[in-house]
Amino acid sequence: MSVSFLSMLVRAAIYLDTTVACRLDLEKRMATQLGQAVLDDLLIPSYSFTGDTLFDVDTVQRIMSNYLEFQIGNHFVIKGDDEYFSPPQSDIERVGKLMENYLAEISTDRNLSVAKFISLAELIPEQSKPTEDGMYRALDIYLK
Repeated sequence: MSVSFLSMLVRAAIYLDTTVACRLDLEKRMATQLGQAVLDDLLIPSYSFTGDTLFDVDTVQRIMSNYLEFQIGNHFVIKGDDEYFSPPQSDIERVGKLMENYLAEISTDRNLSVAKFISLAELIPEQSKPTEDGMYRALDIYLK
């Protein structure tokens, strides 16, 4: 399944208030293909009417955490002398850029707390950021 289709299923599962297990399974499936996602796939609206954020930040945070666990579990190889080899940089760099763009997009939300912004920013792996330009852009938008 494409990541866009999985994103649509996640949105429907949240809207229809399906079981937590169903949503977590869809999030894990989406995480395995996060390198092929576009920004619109992550802009999942929040269906909460309690004045929370406009977008479902917690879901994206879980998807990103699952992606990182998947990368560590499947792509990091340990040699006998404890040297680590990381996955191909292109996938990690794409996901890092995607998350920076996501942060920039959601940072205009007045209800986004500093703690949420920081926790999402900290999920972006260091090796995915050749420069800090995207993070500075997102931070600038958030502070304005």
